[in-house]
Amino acid sequence: MKKRIIKIIALLLLSILPFAAFVVYTESIDNQYKNTYLAEFSSKYDRLYETEGKKIIFIGGSSLPFGLRSDLIEEELGGEYSVVNYGLYATLGTKFMMDTSKDAISDGDIVVLCPELNGQTYSLYFNAEAVLQATDGLSPRLTGVPIENKTSLFYNYYKFAFDKIKLSATDSAPDPIGIYRADSFNEYGDVSVERENNIMNNACDENMLITVGDTLLNDEFIDYVNDYIKYAKSQGATVYFNWSPVNASAIRSSKAARSAFEEKLSSLLECELLEDIENCLIDERYFYDTNFHLNSAGAIYFSRGLVLSLKEKLGMEVTTSLEIPDMPELPEEETVVVAPGDEKIPFEEYKGEPNNDYLDAFEYVLSGSTYKIVSIKDDYLAMPEVILPSVYDGKNITAVSEGAFRGCTKLKKIHVGTTYKSFEAGSFNGCATLEGIYFYELDGNKLTPSANGLLDGASRKATIYVPEGANYTTGYTWSNYADRIETFKTEE
Repeated sequence: MKKRIIKIIALLLLSILPFAAFVVYTESIDNQYKNTYLAEFSSKYDRLYETEGKKIIFIGGSSLPFGLRSDLIEEELGGEYSVVNYGLYATLGTKFMMDTSKDAISDGDIVVLCPELNGQTYSLYFNAEAVLQATDGLSPRLTGVPIENKTSLFYNYYKFAFDKIKLSATDSAPDPIGIYRADSFNEYGDVSVERENNIMNNACDENMLITVGDTLLNDEFIDYVNDYIKYAKSQGATVYFNWSPVNASAIRSSKAARSAFEEKLSSLLECELLEDIENCLIDERYFYDTNFHLNSAGAIYFSRGLVLSLKEKLGMEVTTSLEIPDMPELPEEETVVVAPGDEKIPFEEYKGEPNNDYLDAFEYVLSGSTYKIVSIKDDYLAMPEVILPSVYDGKNITAVSEGAFRGCTKLKKIHVGTTYKSFEAGSFNGCATLEGIYFYELDGNKLTPSANGLLDGASRKATIYVPEGANYTTGYTWSNYADRIETFKTEE
């Protein structure tokens, strides 16, 4: 019996030691994700735990770094509280942000839970791969994560480790272009890069329209939030639940439905709501690149509302020196110029420039100030390759609708120029032989695909090709397609 126990212990050691050595080696490699948007988590965590005195802790997703002016909130509350912007990215999960914040909550703190109005953020969703990248592996910052999520982290660690080792060995650590970088944040955890106006296609992301109702009221999530609230109160903190900023153009629920949702949620939560839901429906001109991300003027607008609501809850005089900022003008869509040509450009020579070689292949509808491809004509169903056209009837073509390529059973390659901004779920539905969709825009955040269903109905072999140096896999809008993205070289 004793020998058997010794053998079992020996086998366990033999299985554990290699993994332990593998972890030690992986963790000794320099952080390969330190320039990415996710890497900001460590700075937010450190500010949360190192800030002394009373804190106002805002917890949520990416609407918070884009939506808060923490410095102004601090000033308006007379410096009595330090503001901690503990929101980063919905792909980490609201649960993860709550779990990792608990041990920092102390007497006198105010916690504002502010998830985006979305099924993922109103759930117990947890993305182990994103968490590992955000913390650079098995960091001490994960001590607050419950065992079921730690198990998921261990299951995903090998992939994370091999990816990290490969990035280090090939000297190809992500260094994103655009706003979604670690150095876009200030000391509060706010995105401090100037965002002048709304850059979305027709000022609204139609791939993420917002509906509020009972489908958002996930029982497990509500119970988890209430347990969190009880814990925070036991530490002497006050908790409020609030709404993220929402692009009013994206709301698809009536005012009556919104009011009913607000009333029901209030009855389920064991804390007060900070604001009325209507206060968080904001004009499209205050938004930036998603229906939850505010531009610089929008951040002041939203922060001003928070200040007034917090002052009311704190029994302070409900006034503010913050003025409502002027709404930025929506930028006019400048029609691109298509170079005339008698012959079609060879596919291998195409670099993403405006092109109308295949203008006659499609049907279009006007959507806002630009056109959208809605279908392909019967005479072109047998095409093996195509360059999407850029201009129709004097306006840019910027979007592709669901089923636009239905029936293209021989299409293998699609080339997408830099005028395009939006792709609906099932845009390539019916393309049974599709091998590659080639995008030429370097900044993937300028294009908005459906959150999950872009390739629905297309060939399982369909790959998204992007230029070397592009930031699709490290950006915001394409993260769900990271495993379908490959790069290609573009010649000068």
